[in-house]
Amino acid sequence: MGAHSNGGGALAGFFGLAVLVVLLFGLVALVAIRPTDGLAWVQVPDLSADLRLDAGLQTKPLKNTVLAEALHDRALEGNAVGALAVAPALAVPPANPVVAIIMPPSARPVTTPAPTPTPTPTAQSTPTPAPTPTPAPSPTPTSAATPTPTPSPSPSPAPTPTPTPTPSQQFAIRSATESVQRNGNNGNKRCSMSSVTATGSFTTNGAGGWVFYEWDRVDSQGNLTVIPEAPIRVAAGDRSSHAVVTDSFTPQQSGTDQLVFLNPAYTVAAQSWSCVG
Repeated sequence: MGAHSNGGGALAGFFGLAVLVVLLFGLVALVAIRPTDGLAWVQVPDLSADLRLDAGLQTKPLKNTVLAEALHDRALEGNAVGALAVAPALAVPPANPVVAIIMPPSARPVTTPAPTPTPTPTAQSTPTPAPTPTPAPSPTPTSAATPTPTPSPSPSPAPTPTPTPTPSQQFAIRSATESVQRNGNNGNKRCSMSSVTATGSFTTNGAGGWVFYEWDRVDSQGNLTVIPEAPIRVAAGDRSSHAVVTDSFTPQQSGTDQLVFLNPAYTVAAQSWSCVG
């Protein structure tokens, strides 16, 4: 709290000192610009005609002693204003100044302008004539190229057709036969005392190939027994009769036996036998 009070007092003292300094400088300025020796600021009349001074110029007048001597000289010399260089400034009321601007044109000094030098003409170069354009040479017409005749293509000979081979004749059986016989002892018709023999043969068209066949036995009860046989090779061009393997067996009851050609396929009618069981 005490430090704050001391700061405020110092600030107030500084401002007070500043005010005193300003007042002191103002007093010194008033004393310095105060006129002395009974002199005062006056308005200078238009002395431009005599003293070459501008109208409205403010100047400091002469002292009283100088003014008295000037008036005394004026009284002695009369109204010869031209003899006193400062007469317009001392006259009360001042005489109408003679201003140069109201002088007649004949009395004004005329300033002769300096003669303008006449420019010396510069020799101009003679323009070079433009070259005459050389006419472009006429283009030489180019002869059109004679088209080369295109040779007509020679027709290609038609290829000789390759003869289609005649397909070979398919191997086939042309005919077949079959025979079945029952043989009994002493004319006995009992099955157990009998034997059955089946034979057969076939011919082909000569194409040549393998013949596959079998024997199919069927008894009176409908039971089927298949007996496959080995195939037979027939040479090409062979059209003769070929015998098949004989089928021999002891029957159990009456039935049929059939020669079956598997390949080439061919059907032969079944042959039967009969016996007494």
